[in-house]
Amino acid sequence: MDTQYWVILAIGAFMVYRIYRRVLRNLTWQPLSVKSLTVYTVLFGVVGLLFFAEGASHAVSLISDFVGILLGAALAAVSAANTRCEQQGGQWKYRTNPWIGGLVIVLFIGRLVFRVYQLIETDAFSEGASGTLSAMAGGWTSGLLLVLFAYYVVYNSLLLRRAKARA
Repeated sequence: MDTQYWVILAIGAFMVYRIYRRVLRNLTWQPLSVKSLTVYTVLFGVVGLLFFAEGASHAVSLISDFVGILLGAALAAVSAANTRCEQQGGQWKYRTNPWIGGLVIVLFIGRLVFRVYQLIETDAFSEGASGTLSAMAGGWTSGLLLVLFAYYVVYNSLLLRRAKARA
């Protein structure tokens, strides 16, 4: 088997693992940790800004990016308002709204499947396409991706505010 297919298989396995972990986090209580929320907020913010900057050169991408950011922020605000926080075992924990978290996961999986379909359809894997950020940030699918980044940045920021208020 070619090395390229092993890499694709490894990335696919990692993605399945992360999706599993995300679903599990939507269903269980999570520690309200300022450190981890800060790291994830900065990480998602930086990567989201990179995707936004790459897509800003095209008018269609720019419009879809703004719509995606607004939808992600609105989803995060609703989700944060419906997040439950409790003190368990001397530590504050939170649980997201499973419906909104599920919607975000479905958006992620749908965008991922659509993007892989596009790459297979255009035969980008066999042509040795670079798979650069610009290839991932094209068209309206960039807006869907920015829904996720905006959701996690705003949601984590709102959780950080709650955690600092409880400390």
